[in-house]
Amino acid sequence: MLEPKDKNGNSFIMEFKVYKEQKEKNIEETIENAKKQIEEKKYEESLKTRGYTNITKMVFAFKGKEVKMEIF
Repeated sequence: MLEPKDKNGNSFIMEFKVYKEQKEKNIEETIENAKKQIEEKKYEESLKTRGYTNITKMVFAFKGKEVKMEIF
């Protein structure tokens, strides 16, 4: 997480995942697993509790040299 000094500034939650062939069918499933982790670990709730209001959630998935990113 990146937290600004000003509570009204932009905060970022970033999750980075590497595709694992034995666990996931494709890189899109890796993206979904990263999004689930952000929600399950309640990272956004943690920021909101501390007073941050402008929160962007980003996930990055890596499969060799292929990289996919999603903002949600």
